[in-house]
Amino acid sequence: MSAHEVQAYDMLEKGERALKKKSVPLFSNSQAKFEDAAEHFSKAAKLFKMAKKYDEAGKAFMKVAEAQIKLDSKHEAATSYSSASTCFKKNSPVDAAECLKKSVELFTGEGRFAIAAKHQKELAEIYEEQAEIEKAMEAYQTAAEFFDGEGSTSQANTCLIKVAQFSAQLENYSKAIELYEQVAKASLDNNLLKWGAKEHLLRAILCHLAAEDLVGAQKALDNYKNWDVSFATSREGKFVEEIIQAVEKYDVEAFTQAVVDFDAVIKLDNWKTKVLLKVKQGIQSNSNEDGNKPGSLA
Repeated sequence: MSAHEVQAYDMLEKGERALKKKSVPLFSNSQAKFEDAAEHFSKAAKLFKMAKKYDEAGKAFMKVAEAQIKLDSKHEAATSYSSASTCFKKNSPVDAAECLKKSVELFTGEGRFAIAAKHQKELAEIYEEQAEIEKAMEAYQTAAEFFDGEGSTSQANTCLIKVAQFSAQLENYSKAIELYEQVAKASLDNNLLKWGAKEHLLRAILCHLAAEDLVGAQKALDNYKNWDVSFATSREGKFVEEIIQAVEKYDVEAFTQAVVDFDAVIKLDNWKTKVLLKVKQGIQSNSNEDGNKPGSLA
């Protein structure tokens, strides 16, 4: 056991002793024991961090937060829970998430939505890393609402895009389309973000096609050309027009060529690759049902 760890346990013991002290009426401030305990627990947490004992540091920061709540210092307690979460992230993501939830609750209670949004997004990222998709979606949605309330459109959009991506992953394409359109509209209304609208419109149309809603894709393309006059002549706009035509004709070869040409200019990410594969499988399935022989796949 390192010297820092020994000192940390000593601070913990002093903090626990401070909590057990009885207040003497008229001669002692009843809050003094919580102040002393918080101070000792805080020192213990920092010493544990120096000793690289991160779980122990997280637990100590939680004790700091609990003492601060007794002192009605909610802002400080929220900060301590956040510090605890940072420590737990090393080895205990479940505990990290629980501490962030408490931190967000306290910050929102104090009306500190900007910092609550930041921690809510961190919570979503923990769930995402743990592949807890439903929880991640819910957390990102809440973070988006917090950011939007604070006028942080870009941050809100980032969170909504995550929800849209996960919705498509779960094949809830209608939800994904709704969110991509929401983000696209918000982007088009913002001079700093409008350059990214084409990407969101592209993804929305891909979702229509993955859901085998060709009519919806065609209508969406017409609408998006009105929303963004540059969409029709953009690389994204031309690409979706080509693949819509390929889907309509059950032409796998034309579809594959369009994808290859687009990827040569704008590299496809994993999300688009998976959705396009879903679309391609739909072409094959429908062409077989109609008695047409699909083209060879690249």
